[in-house]
Amino acid sequence: MFMLITYPVGVIVEAVVLAKGRSRFRVAAAGFPDVIELKFSGSQWFAATRQPVELEFLMADAARTGECVSSSRTGRIASAAGATPTYYTS
Repeated sequence: MFMLITYPVGVIVEAVVLAKGRSRFRVAAAGFPDVIELKFSGSQWFAATRQPVELEFLMADAARTGECVSSSRTGRIASAAGATPTYYTS
């Protein structure tokens, strides 16, 4: 599964999920020499530096041939193939 990690300063990092636990993600990220560990605490995800981060996930949709974007909040999910967007709440 692919993910986008948004840091508070506006930096967005592309990553691939290597492992997921109940309150942790271990990801390999573009431009980082080592694995990044993200932890869930309270109601927020944090990087190892204790910076709050926002996570968005890219996953294949079995019903369509394109890919869909899903995030942790209500939002628009648009197909890469250009199909009509649908809405999901995670």
